[in-house]
Amino acid sequence: GKSSRMGSDKALLPFGDFATLTQFQMHRLAPHVESLHVSCKSRAKFDFDASFIEDIPTYEQNSPLIALLSILNSLERASCVLSVDTPFVSIEIFKKLYEAMQPNSDAIVARSPFGAHPLCAIYSPSLKHSIVDMLEKNEHKIGNLLRSSNTVYVDFEEDAPFFNVNHPEEYTQAKGLL
Repeated sequence: GKSSRMGSDKALLPFGDFATLTQFQMHRLAPHVESLHVSCKSRAKFDFDASFIEDIPTYEQNSPLIALLSILNSLERASCVLSVDTPFVSIEIFKKLYEAMQPNSDAIVARSPFGAHPLCAIYSPSLKHSIVDMLEKNEHKIGNLLRSSNTVYVDFEEDAPFFNVNHPEEYTQAKGLL
């Protein structure tokens, strides 16, 4: 995303004992996954090593659908997706999402009392054609993709793990929750 509500790039904000929120997320998640990648428009803004998946360059917009298509094209398998600005989503949440996978599922999405969390989800490569069709129509709403796909929602009782850091006051609050 553009981090317009934050006023600066959220991915590069210091968090905890880490130079960036991105590094915080990588450090806490890496021990629990087979591989970990950072999806981004361009890796040039990062001054650390990681496995980066850059957005397909033919798309100039900042869009979660472009990022998702880039991820699915790169990995060619069902992939867990988590936005950098949700630093309290636990690996247990992804285990529960994984357990809900079915052979014909296109997406498995976390949902709390607040609502759906499409950037805390597992996506299948089966969505690639639908995403390309949407992007050709300049449609970037991930909710529309989910409504037109075989989406499984997994309900969680608490909103707290999905706390999203969008504004400066939320960033301050999140740092206090560490």
